[in-house]
Amino acid sequence: MSLTEDERLNLLYEASILDTPPTTEFDAIVRLACNIFNMPMALVSFVDEQRQWFKAQQGFTLKEASREHSFCGHVVETGLPLVVEDAGKDSRFWENTFVNECSVQFYAGVPLLEGETCYGSFCVLDTKTRRFGDRDLEQLRNLASVVVGLIREHRQQSQLKEQQRELELKQARFEQTERSAKVGGFEMDLSTGTIIWSDQIYRTVGLPVGKRMTSEEVIGCYAPEERDGVRRRIRGLLNGSEIGVDKEYRIITPEGEERWIRVVSDIEHLHGEPKRLFGIVQDVSEKVRYEQRLLQAANADPLTGLANRAAYNAHMERLTATDAASIGLLLVDVDRLKQVNDILGHATGDLLLKGVASRLDERLGKRGKVFRLGGDEFSVVLDAPANARVMRSLARHLIEYIGRPLEVAGSTINPTITVGGAISEGEMDAATLSQNADFALYHAKETRRGSYVQYEPSLRSRIAHRIQIVREVELALTEHRMVPHYQPIVSCADGQVWAFEALVRMQRPDGSVVSAAQFHEAFTDSSVSHHITTCMLDHVATDICKWMDRGLSFGRVGINVSASDFMRGDLESRIVGAFASRGIPLDKLVLEVTETVFLQGLEDTVATTLQRLRKRGLAVALDDFGTGYASLTHLRSLPVDIIKIDKSFIDTMLVDESSLAIVELVLNLARKLDMKVTAEGVESHRQAMCLLEMGCTTLQGYLFNKPMDREHVGSYLSASKPHCTEISGESRTGLLLFG
Repeated sequence: MSLTEDERLNLLYEASILDTPPTTEFDAIVRLACNIFNMPMALVSFVDEQRQWFKAQQGFTLKEASREHSFCGHVVETGLPLVVEDAGKDSRFWENTFVNECSVQFYAGVPLLEGETCYGSFCVLDTKTRRFGDRDLEQLRNLASVVVGLIREHRQQSQLKEQQRELELKQARFEQTERSAKVGGFEMDLSTGTIIWSDQIYRTVGLPVGKRMTSEEVIGCYAPEERDGVRRRIRGLLNGSEIGVDKEYRIITPEGEERWIRVVSDIEHLHGEPKRLFGIVQDVSEKVRYEQRLLQAANADPLTGLANRAAYNAHMERLTATDAASIGLLLVDVDRLKQVNDILGHATGDLLLKGVASRLDERLGKRGKVFRLGGDEFSVVLDAPANARVMRSLARHLIEYIGRPLEVAGSTINPTITVGGAISEGEMDAATLSQNADFALYHAKETRRGSYVQYEPSLRSRIAHRIQIVREVELALTEHRMVPHYQPIVSCADGQVWAFEALVRMQRPDGSVVSAAQFHEAFTDSSVSHHITTCMLDHVATDICKWMDRGLSFGRVGINVSASDFMRGDLESRIVGAFASRGIPLDKLVLEVTETVFLQGLEDTVATTLQRLRKRGLAVALDDFGTGYASLTHLRSLPVDIIKIDKSFIDTMLVDESSLAIVELVLNLARKLDMKVTAEGVESHRQAMCLLEMGCTTLQGYLFNKPMDREHVGSYLSASKPHCTEISGESRTGLLLFG
C-alpha cells in the first residue's frame, strides 16, 4: 500500500534534513554525478508541500524552487524515474523555473526512495538536449542509493542527538526530583543494637513497613558482594572503632530487583562514648543506571555492541599499568569492506561488520575481549599470558571461522580478515604494543592479505624500506622514469619471434636502470601499482605504433596487470583508450595475469573484464603458473589463452623429477584445453631441447635475449635468424632454436 502525500511529508520532516547546512558528502555526490555523466548541473532535491529544496547542487545558485511544474515534483508524484531529453518540446515543463531561468533543456532524475518513502529526486541537468540510455539511468539509480544512505545516516545522527538531549533533560529532571525527594531516616542504638527505620527505607528495600530488623536482616538487604563489608562496619560501630559514612551500595529486593542506595550517617556521642548511629538512606538507582548508560554509550560501539576504541585504550592502559605478563594483542582488518559498501551498499557493509563482530566475540569466548576500533578494524586482547604459538593458532582459527559463508541482506558473502599480532615484552607501554601489532597488520595487508603476521623487530625496518621504495617509485612516475624493456618470446614451430613481454624498469637519476625485482614492494601499494600499469600501457602503445609504422613483425606484446587494476573497474577503458587512440588493434596485446589476482576475492570481476577484452581480440596469459593455490580451478573457470610455466620449474626440471612431471602435466593439459604454453626462464640449450621434445609452444628466457629497451627491439628483429638444431644426431622437423 503506497503512502499518502501527508504520510510522505511527515516522514520527510522526521528525517530532519530540510533547511540544514551543506555537507561535504552530499556536495561530493553531485560533483561525482556531473563528472560521470559529463553534465554541468546536478541536484539532490527534497520536495515538500510547496517547494523543492536543494541539499546539494552543482551548477546552480538557487537554494530552492517552486514545486509547481517542477521535474523533481513529477518524480515524487509518480515515484518513477524521469528523463526529459528536450524540455522545449515537453508542454508539461514549459513553465518550469529551470527551463525559463536557467535555460535547462535536458533532465534525468530518479526518486530518492527508502522503502515506500520518496524524499525527493537525484538528478542531472544540461542546457542542451541529449540522449540518456538505460545504462546511464542505472548508474544514476546507483548514485541515488548512495544519497539515500547519506539521508539514513543523517537521520540516525539526528536521532542520536535527540536521544542525547533527552538524556540530558532526564538528568536535569532527576536532579530536580532528587533535591525535593523525601529520603528515609534510620538510627541504631549502639548499646543494644536496636535498629529503627522510617517508612521510606522499608519501601526502598522492598520490605513490609514496620518489620523489626536485626543486624543480620539489614545485612541481607545488601547485594552479596557488599555484605562482608557491611558486617565488618556494624561490628566496628558496636565496638566503637568505626565512624560515620557517605557511600553508595548495591542492594537486592526480596523480588530480586537490583537497586542502589546512598547511605549518609554519623555517630552521636554521650559523655565521650558512641551512643547512637543515625543517618539517611536515599534511593539513587535512577542516577546510577543513568551513569551506567552514559558509560556504556561512551565505551560501546553503536553498530556492533562491542567495546569501542575508548574502552580499548582504557583497557590497555590498565593492563600495562599492572605489569601484566605477556599481553597478547591481535589487530583484525576486514578485507574488501569498501567493495561491499560500493557494490552492495553501506547497509550491507554494516551487516557484514556486525556478522564479523559476532563471530569474533563468539569464537574468542572467555579467552579475551574484542573491541571495535572503528571502520573495518577490530582488536582482540587476550586475558591469559600469551606466546607466539598460542597467538598464531588463535589467529588462524579466527581467520578460518570468520571466512565461512555469511548470509547478509539476501547475499552470500565469504568474509576474509587479515590479522597482525604482537606480545608485550618487559615494561612495554600500551602505545608501543599497539604500534607493534599495527606494524604486523600493515605488513600482512601489504604482503599476505587474508593471513596472519606476528610482529618481529625487523618489521619496522622492512616497512620503512617499503615506504622508501614506494616514494622512489612515485617520484620516478612523476619524473617519467618508469619505462618498459622488452624480452622476446620465440615460437617453437619456426623459431621466429612470436611476441615480446613488456617488463617495467625504473631509470634512476644517475642513468642506471633497475629491474622490477628491486622495487617489487611498491606493487603492494594499490595506487602506485595502478599508475605503473597506466604508464606501461601508454609506453607500450606508443612503441607498438612506431614498430607498425616501420613494418616490423613483432607478433604481440604482453603487459602485466595486478589486482588493483581490476579493483578500480577501469582496466578495460584504460586499455582501449591507450590503444584505440593510436589506431592499434587489441590483437597486438597479451594481458598477463598471475594467479594471485584471482585469489583476492575478485574472480568474477577479473573473469568478466578479461572476457570482454578477449572479444576485442586481446589474448590472456596466466603468468607464473603453478605457484598459486588453485591453478586447475582457474584454468576451468577463467578465460585464458596462454599458460606461462613459472621459471622455478624450468630451472629444476632437468635435475628434479617432480618439476619435470609438473611441466609435462601442464603441457598435456594445455593441449587438451587448446591453449598455448610459454616456458619462462629458459637459459640453456638442454632446457630448450627438452621443452621442444615435450611439445612446448613458445619459449622465453636469457637463452634468446635479456629484456631490451625500445631502441634495440628493431635491430634485434632484423638480426634474428633461426637455424636448425639437431637432437641426438637427428634433424627433427619443427625443432628450431636461436643460436
